[in-house]
Parts: sequence; structure tokens; C-alpha cells
Amino acid sequence: MPRAVSPRVAIAGVGELPQGRSPLANTMLLHERLATLALDDAQIEAADVDALLTVAPRSDPYLIHAAALAEHLGITPAVTWTLEAGGAAPAAMVDTARGLIANGTARKVLIVAADMPLGGVTRNAYVGALAEAGPVHPDIERPYGPSVPAMFATVARAHMDRYGTTMEQLAAVAIQNRTAAARHPNAHYRDPIDLDAYRGSRMIADPLRLLDCAPVSDGGGAVVVTTADRSGDRNIEVLGAGFSTTHLHLSAAPSLTAFGAGAALDRALAQAGIQRADIDLALVYDCFTIALLINLEDLGFIDPGKAGPAFAEGRFAANGNLPINPHGGLLSHGHPARAGGMGQLVEAVMQLRATAGERQAARAEIALVHGMGGVFATHGVLLLGRS
Repeated sequence: MPRAVSPRVAIAGVGELPQGRSPLANTMLLHERLATLALDDAQIEAADVDALLTVAPRSDPYLIHAAALAEHLGITPAVTWTLEAGGAAPAAMVDTARGLIANGTARKVLIVAADMPLGGVTRNAYVGALAEAGPVHPDIERPYGPSVPAMFATVARAHMDRYGTTMEQLAAVAIQNRTAAARHPNAHYRDPIDLDAYRGSRMIADPLRLLDCAPVSDGGGAVVVTTADRSGDRNIEVLGAGFSTTHLHLSAAPSLTAFGAGAALDRALAQAGIQRADIDLALVYDCFTIALLINLEDLGFIDPGKAGPAFAEGRFAANGNLPINPHGGLLSHGHPARAGGMGQLVEAVMQLRATAGERQAARAEIALVHGMGGVFATHGVLLLGRS
């Protein structure tokens, strides 16, 4: 029998609030506000949502978080699923929405990811939860005391030893992200930093300093996914998606300097029928400065060991060869815990709509959105384009 042609799918609405310490009373209200913004942007009524997808925030645990949110919103979609993919969850949720639309289960899918590690729980409770459920192996790694920053510091030191990556190159990543975030009204940190400020920030896990680490933020985002035949120039089509996993615990990783982001992108490119050279800008997961360097190398945008010098030269700046994270990335736009990576997705849509204001990229026809779970463990890539 002939293969059925899947319907084209697009992101029709987005919602985001300022990242940082939220003034809202609890995490459920944050989800509600984000959902309302995205639905209003898509011009869709909440009652018309067929499927609701969320991640489980650490600050607001429920047995089935998506069902709890649906109940709070007063809607009864057929599907209420909570997905677990770490920082790759935004890509996983959008691709799940594609599948639900393709098989006829849904036509309008609401995706919300938010967390309140600052306002929703105490710092000690949040850090304790991360230690219990984080990507540190309970038997092989945790007894020896490494924290999540220490794991990324191990990778940074390995990259330095192998390729000669320098502290100044890590600083260039932090400075570029902060410069970009200064142009985004929702960014957690907008004050400028320079090399002296970077050097003056305290050491967290050698060689990573405070400004190498994404801040803990309240925030997140929401998107509405529907069929691309819906009228409107603001719809952004999902061209392809790809995923990869190499490990969960760093002690089981095949390498300390190369991971699986490239395999995820290869699969997304095959779906979309395009090449790396067709991508105009990239929103890349950057929970630490070293993560951005390695993910760019793994994605195949630059040779191994060359991302640091390229950042120092400004090749990935807003006016560079390939603009990276024009919203400031997790490093400055903010890292809302379990919702990490939603900022990248929302920014990609705004760039492709040409509604990003003074941070708008000169060319934005096709954008890459990359998410990463754990310590380089699992990766999700979306390729988005103007309808």
C-alpha cells in the first residue's frame, strides 16, 4: 500500500515571561500564564486543545503533571502526557506533537515547560533534589563527591588538555551570551560583563568559574503546535527532528571530549532534506560555557578543538558566520531547571518570524534548536523554517 503523507506541522504560538525570580505565587500559576500567552499568540481557545504535554518541574511534583495542569486550566484534552528527556525535552515534546497530529489523535497541541527553583522551593531543597535525581551515578560517582558542575569541569579540563582550550576562550562564550542577553527584555542577566569580571568571578569547580555556569532561574516557555495548513505568516514549520543518546552517567561516556549531538542533527537533516550549510542560525544548549563549545563541535559546525578560538574571534556572534544564541542562551537568558532549553525554542520562533527586535539576525530562514539532557547524555535537535 502507498505510504501515507504526514501533514505538515507548525508552531503557531509561543509564550514566555521574564526569567529570574518569578513574582507568581507558585509553579502552577507560572504554567497557566505561559499557556495563556501561547494560546493567545496562536489565536486558539484552551478548550480546543487536543493534547497537553509538559515536563515535571522539581518545584511542583505531581504524579501526572500534565493531567494536573489540564485540571487547573479547566480543560479535558484526550492526551495529557508528561515527558522526561532532560534538556532535550523541548525537542521531544515538539516531535511527540508531530506524531499525535500525524496519526490523527490531535490537531492542536499545547506544550508547556516551566519550573521555579528560586521562588517555588528553597535553594537547599532544590540542590538536594538535583543531587538525588541528577546525572551523578549513585554507586560509581556520587560516593566520591562530584557535583554536576564538577562533571562539566572534568569535561572542560579534558578539552583543555586535548585541544589547548583556554580560560579566555571560555570567557568569550560567557561575554558573548551576556552581550546578546542585554538585548532581550526577558533575560535573567542583562548587565554587561568583560574579561576582568569573568576572571573576578569565584571558582565553582576548577576550571569553571561562576560566569561559566548558567544561573538558576524561575521561568520557562510554552508553544502551540498545529497543522501547517492553518493560515498565518507567523506559523513556523517543523522541518525535521533527530535524537541521540550515548550514556546517562559520565563515567559510562565513550569520550570526555566528543558526544552525540551530531548524530541527532544528522537524523534531523535527513528528515528535512537539507544540509548544515542551509542553517542560518543555531540555538544551542549551553548550561556551561564548555557545553556550548563541545556541542558546536559535535554538531559539525566547526572542527574539534576549534570552537574556542572561533568564539574569541567573534565568528558565532550576531554578525558572525553563524549566529549562536542571539537571546543570550541559558548562560544569561536563564536556566529554569527542568524547563531548560525552552528559551532556545521560543527564540528560534521569534527569529524566524522576524520579531526579535534589535537582536534580530540578518538572515533567518532556517533555525536549529538543540537540547541536551544530563552531562552530554541525550540530545534532541529540531529544524524549523518559515512556512
